[in-house]
Amino acid sequence: MKPPKKRRLTPPMIASIGATVLVITLFLSYLFSSGLLHPRGAGIELPGENDGAPVVTTGSKTLTVQSVYDVEIGVSNAKQVIASLTRPEAYSYRVENRLAYTGGSSALYCQRYARGGAVRTDTVDAAGTVQSTLLRVDGVAYAWNAGDRSFYKGSWGDFSDDAAAMLPTYEDVLEDGLAYTAAGKQEIELEPCVYVEFEKDGYRCRYDISAVSGLLRAASFYEGETLVRQVTVSELKLETPADELFQLPNGQSILGE
Repeated sequence: MKPPKKRRLTPPMIASIGATVLVITLFLSYLFSSGLLHPRGAGIELPGENDGAPVVTTGSKTLTVQSVYDVEIGVSNAKQVIASLTRPEAYSYRVENRLAYTGGSSALYCQRYARGGAVRTDTVDAAGTVQSTLLRVDGVAYAWNAGDRSFYKGSWGDFSDDAAAMLPTYEDVLEDGLAYTAAGKQEIELEPCVYVEFEKDGYRCRYDISAVSGLLRAASFYEGETLVRQVTVSELKLETPADELFQLPNGQSILGE
């Protein structure tokens, strides 16, 4: 789509454009993140240290990277193992969503940065060039297109950070009544991961979750024997993202809000 010709923008026009950008971004994210999955519930309360976490080594109730190698993981204990994992406070990674259809496939990319209660999601092209940005801190959302000097600000609502990054929320696999058809462990880029497979809403699903970071590393969705969606997380870093990534186009920082 060619960029519109430059023109003088009035405040009402800026507000209208910003709202449109946010609505389109949220709609596309929701479509590709949850379209193949069940709706996200009211949330999952993960067990605490002494609340049903698996004893993975003698005298230990805390899952460690080494214990993933040591313990046998299967359908009977995979939920407890996954519930023992926690997401880090700060991280960044790249997400590729590849959608397959009759006659071909297409891919959507984004870059995610998390720092405490603030999360930034950039929609990028295959080369990594930022196209648009969605920034959340607490219950406030900010959105703008690359190169814009203005931005939209509004309520975040019930939308999830994972949906904004076109990611399935892996904690959903902990819900009651979800039965795994397979579970185990494997390495992804030398990183120990726990995988689970299950049937949901007519799809055969597989999630691979890192025991190092507690983050989703991959997810696959099949319709029968046909792969219809492949999610890949790469370039994972657990360092704190730079301050500049949490600035609005006017230079204002949202950190500490």
